[in-house]
Amino acid sequence: MRLGLTTEGSAGIGSVKDYLIELEDVLISSHAPLYLPEYKEFTSIRLNYASTDDDFRIVSKNYVLAHIESASKYKNLKQVNMHPSPKYWKHTDKHTDDVSISEGDYNKLIDTIREISSFAEARGIEIVLENNAIHWPDGTVNPSWEKVDVNSFDEWSFGSSPEEWIRICEDVDRVNVKLCLDSSHACTYALGMKDEDKEKEVMKYVSRPDLLRHVHWNDNYLYDDRGMNDSHAALNQGTLPTELHRVIKYLDATLLLEHFYGLETLEEELQFIDSL
Repeated sequence: MRLGLTTEGSAGIGSVKDYLIELEDVLISSHAPLYLPEYKEFTSIRLNYASTDDDFRIVSKNYVLAHIESASKYKNLKQVNMHPSPKYWKHTDKHTDDVSISEGDYNKLIDTIREISSFAEARGIEIVLENNAIHWPDGTVNPSWEKVDVNSFDEWSFGSSPEEWIRICEDVDRVNVKLCLDSSHACTYALGMKDEDKEKEVMKYVSRPDLLRHVHWNDNYLYDDRGMNDSHAALNQGTLPTELHRVIKYLDATLLLEHFYGLETLEEELQFIDSL
């Protein structure tokens, strides 16, 4: 069955893979890597191109540039999606138990994204910045921004709140740098609001449709603890507001269903989209 859909490549696009070559005609975007395979004595460490460590910032930036160079070889690929870096990231190496702390600086983040955007623009690539998920500490129940101690988080990234995510794009101020909305990630942040404010908070993520050029379109659970996770639920199976889905449908953006739960579920999702 052909549905006329296109697709996004994974971070593994940095090395040419047979399945990507087979999908070249429908491959229109790619997801930049989140992790370095190894750095010094650490394995699988989170990239940080806002890092206060100059060497690690440059290594992280160059890893993203290498991905963009590879992605630009695919004839229909015009977008690379990337996450704003961590403000703080604690990594315990699973092989050695060594601990690494990575810290980021906002101004360095902006400067490095501008460098990346210039490299991408020369290759005909648009950069879209994805809002980050909140990784709630283990054991959190009924999360609330009024009660939580942000110092208890092992990871805290730039661009999780709608205000900061939009501000990053505005401050970078480059024609080929726009936004990628992940609606499931938005839920993980909005879950910390009071129930009466949750829907209003999640709708802030679509308050600048002029900046939104790509969407990772997922559902999630806005009113219970399942929403603390990046659930990637099928559309219309969670509790994100229908109005959010309606706004997303009519954006001037590429729309990616970032999940697959079988053809029957996919057909139900497409029917839901048609009904909006």
